[in-house]
Amino acid sequence: MRSIRSFGNDDRHVMAKHSGIYPSPEELEAVQTLVSTVECALKHVSDWLDELNRPAAASQEPESNGSDDGANREPSGGVLCGVVRVGLVAKGLLIKEDMDLELVLMCREKPTETLLHTVCERLPLHIKKLTEEPYEVTDSVREAAILVHGTSEPKLTLKVTLTSLQMREEGGQEDEGNQVERTEPAEAPDLLDRQSCLVALASLRHAKWFQARVNGLKSCVIVLRILRDRCNRVPAWEPLKGWPLELICEKAIATCSRPLGAGEALRRVMECLASGILLPGGPGLHDPCEKEQTDTLSAMTVQEAEAVTASAQHALRLLAFGQIYKVLEMDPLPSSKPSQKYLWSEKEGSGLKRPYEDGVTDDKDLIKKMKRNLRKVLDSKAIDSNQPMNALMRLNQIRPGLQYKLLSQSGPVHAPVFTMSVDVDGTVYEASGSSKKTAKLHVAVKVLQAMGYPTGFDADLDSMSADEKSDSEGKSETSSNPSNNASNSATDGSNTLELRTQGPILTASGKNPVMELNEKRRGLKYELISESGGSHDKRFVMEVEVDGQKFRGAGPNKKVAKASAALAALEKLFSGPNAAGNKKKKIIPQVGAVASWVGRPQLPYMQLQRLLLLCVCVYMCVSLLPDVLMISPRPARTPSLDSVLRDLQTGPTFALSQLPAHLNQTIKNDPDTHGVCPKSNTYTVRTAFRQKPTT
Repeated sequence: MRSIRSFGNDDRHVMAKHSGIYPSPEELEAVQTLVSTVECALKHVSDWLDELNRPAAASQEPESNGSDDGANREPSGGVLCGVVRVGLVAKGLLIKEDMDLELVLMCREKPTETLLHTVCERLPLHIKKLTEEPYEVTDSVREAAILVHGTSEPKLTLKVTLTSLQMREEGGQEDEGNQVERTEPAEAPDLLDRQSCLVALASLRHAKWFQARVNGLKSCVIVLRILRDRCNRVPAWEPLKGWPLELICEKAIATCSRPLGAGEALRRVMECLASGILLPGGPGLHDPCEKEQTDTLSAMTVQEAEAVTASAQHALRLLAFGQIYKVLEMDPLPSSKPSQKYLWSEKEGSGLKRPYEDGVTDDKDLIKKMKRNLRKVLDSKAIDSNQPMNALMRLNQIRPGLQYKLLSQSGPVHAPVFTMSVDVDGTVYEASGSSKKTAKLHVAVKVLQAMGYPTGFDADLDSMSADEKSDSEGKSETSSNPSNNASNSATDGSNTLELRTQGPILTASGKNPVMELNEKRRGLKYELISESGGSHDKRFVMEVEVDGQKFRGAGPNKKVAKASAALAALEKLFSGPNAAGNKKKKIIPQVGAVASWVGRPQLPYMQLQRLLLLCVCVYMCVSLLPDVLMISPRPARTPSLDSVLRDLQTGPTFALSQLPAHLNQTIKNDPDTHGVCPKSNTYTVRTAFRQKPTT
């Protein structure tokens, strides 16, 4: 896929070519003058014909009143119905050296040669009444038109074709046969050529379709002018000129889901032609302005279609290699960003980096440039309506360049009083403050009040005075605590906190507010409420719900907004008198969560709880370890009956109760073999197994 930059280069070439073939303002003015003059003259000719036919219509009026059949009456009206612009004039496709101007003169009845000659004779007379510029008017019976030629430069020719809607109805009546009896009067013998009149009617439909479908497409008219110029230059493209070319461009460009630039639109039309749409096996080109199925390419031969397809394929290859200037037959344009060439570059165009200029750029100039850029950024941010603004900034926007002067300084060293003044339109405003900055703010408030602007800067003045007082006393703590601001802003369970400080947002213990709030309340969800501001100054508002209360925080990004919301929740729920009640609601994490606590800095009472949980874990591990690591003992070897008797060293008769349980069961299962007496429940030992006394 080609990059957007290459398409931009194609757009430059196409627009440059278009500016070269587009008519000059003088030519367009001459076209407008000629067309408007002829239209007005034809209107006068139509009025003259109506006055000429009015006495004849009045004489026929009594006869028409005496007849009972009112259905045969023809509607009253003039001979000429109107004149309509068609062709290149109506579509706006005029180019240099190809300025065919066309008008269609609609007639109520079928136009005749007599009407054509009459209009041609009267038209020059009415043109002379409208303009002093001479025009030549001739008639062409073969084309059923009147030709108006301009004699001055640029020499233009306007073609006015006579036609009527009855010319189109004639074909439908002939198809029905002779079933309907003809009651109309006989046609005049000198009717104009029917085919020329039908072509004029088709041009009317084409103009209306073009204005409805093509004028709204971006770059379509430009591409049509470019391709019309190509049809004039390349003989192979000559059969495509006109209505087929307009249909192809509309189909190729309108099917895209987005607006196309001039270069990309031209490439898309070339792709459509190169795909073989003109070839005999292709889909053809349906005429949308005809009721019946009509192929606009029917007049094109196979050789002509193949020639246009081959030319489009070659042009498409040139476009793929960035050689659009060859397709347009123009010189290549220089690059919009030419590569710099330096003396130390051995190869042409190899020096792409900006050279380091020793001693040319001074440090002071660099600092001034940085300050200038910083001032632009600050000014752009100050203009934004979402950015907070004090009275001094507001006055500087309304009246930039005001000079503030120090009038006096009084009071003791630890509590000085400064008096500042400013001159606005000849009026001097004065105000005092504990510092120069505070005094300037008071002066700005006075000026804004005098100018009628709303002033809501009391809070800014109070905070500014507090800051100045703390700075003068040399204290390191700030004038206000963010926790107080957060707690004061909490109303009805919904709180918003927006921090405008530099650097990361931390709690009193030096931790991230989101992390600390997550330790106290697990599974909290932060939701994005709003996003405002431009691309250079975004403002996000995040919301979190803790214990049924919602807290909001704002910041330049989502991370800062989340931290602000978490800090508002911490200050509201876990500080001050609410901290004790919320600690009781704290959920002790499970054993599996102990691992996530290791290595985190905790409060002292949390360390004891963590140690207790660790002891529980160790105890459980020690108690379960033997069961996990214990190896099952090997099954004991069952002693035989003979070995037991030898160990007992008894007589031949033995009580069964003296034997182990498994031997008792063995003897009972097979008493004959082992010599068991069931009645006496004794055991008789065979001689072979008697234990011999030891010596």
